[in-house]
Amino acid sequence: MSDNNSAGWRDLISAGNAARFLVITGGVALHAVSIYVVATIMPTVVADLGGMPFFAWTTTLYVAGSLTGAAAVPLVLGRTSPRAAYRLAFGMFLLGSLACATAPSMVILLMGRPAQGLGGGMLTALAYATVRQMFPPSLHARAITLFGSVWGIAAVIGPAIGGVFAQYATTLGGWRGAFVADLIIGGLFLVLGERALPRVREGASTGRFPGLRLLLLASAALAVSSGGVSGRPRDSLIGIVGAALLVVAVLWLDSRAENRLLPKGAFNPMVPLGAVSATLGFMILSYSPGPFIPYLLQAGHGAAPIIAGYVSAMMALTWTGSSILTANQSPSGIRWSIGVGPVLMLVGMLITGWALSAGPVWFVLVGQGLSGIGIGLGWSHLCALLMQVAPPEARASAGPFITTTQTLASVFGSAIAGMVANLAGLPQAATPEAIGTAASVLFGVLALFPLVGMFLAWQALRLTR
Repeated sequence: MSDNNSAGWRDLISAGNAARFLVITGGVALHAVSIYVVATIMPTVVADLGGMPFFAWTTTLYVAGSLTGAAAVPLVLGRTSPRAAYRLAFGMFLLGSLACATAPSMVILLMGRPAQGLGGGMLTALAYATVRQMFPPSLHARAITLFGSVWGIAAVIGPAIGGVFAQYATTLGGWRGAFVADLIIGGLFLVLGERALPRVREGASTGRFPGLRLLLLASAALAVSSGGVSGRPRDSLIGIVGAALLVVAVLWLDSRAENRLLPKGAFNPMVPLGAVSATLGFMILSYSPGPFIPYLLQAGHGAAPIIAGYVSAMMALTWTGSSILTANQSPSGIRWSIGVGPVLMLVGMLITGWALSAGPVWFVLVGQGLSGIGIGLGWSHLCALLMQVAPPEARASAGPFITTTQTLASVFGSAIAGMVANLAGLPQAATPEAIGTAASVLFGVLALFPLVGMFLAWQALRLTR
């Protein structure tokens, strides 16, 4: 076994590690690429199956499933081996992919998405949870770095894959072919995992799965989505009130639970941990209208699916790039990045909304690029700051709490974006002008997210001087 100084990148794919590394990294890639592929093909899916009012549900249900899957990983690994855990994760993802590939209606496709999300969330969480058991200590940091880099690669290849399936429907089975590809690739990883992964359970777990709290959180997101389907303000208000009551119930139950989902002070802007976590949450909420961009470009501007997919992925690409470029900043530079990031996100969202409605459409690239640079400037530094300011009793759970925050914000962000899109009349918009008007409302209203995030970031900086 190599020591910390002599271990290199090549050791991750040496004879003893290659198959394990392929399965683990492949699981993360399957989850990440699928997100970008589905975002690109969804306009084609809606054109085939209908159900435009439920457009955002494909994301909401997937991310809600991911939240549940990620939360289940510690419990699953405490009761079974990595091989069995991966078998369950790949199995759920394949079950959901099968439902989506054969869906005769939007309802059946929506039933498959949470199963896909459950498996995808498990695959991502398993990568980080099993790295210590799979590889020697000298390779842990390198493996984790590559797990994170998968998302940047997914942003590059995902839209291309989705665009090919959406654009060449007659030769590749259309959008269904994208889910068939998930079945084939996921099946190969499942078979390889049966041979490569350990069958020995590392430890025992006596914790209880927070099923009720996760169910209530998912129900809160669905309440927002359900209220927005009709496009009537009264129904949306009912959904928002119902969601708020469910969230209050979750917070009450969590405060009395032995294994908490959220550490004490989470999202409370008056304490350092809460201000930092709330900033992270609102940065992810600012990404919420992103899944609509491929549809708005294709239906409103006649863009090809592959082009629309890459424009949508621009935010993820610039996020990755700016994160890498600003990784080694000085303390003053870090604080500057955290403070400026949400400002750039606000400007980027406003430019995107303007360009989709009235401006030159290529300005959407500018808006998406600015938004990605904004979140990339501050994200990793805010994550490090959160772990630094976490109280002693919450430090062990600070890392997983970052993932929980990101996933929760994604769930509620997609639900709110769907509600706003329906209220703006997007499902009924039949002309480029009407689609452009709905786009300006969608991005204009949701610009409140980076605006609030800007003030939260400044509050976090003030509390952590």
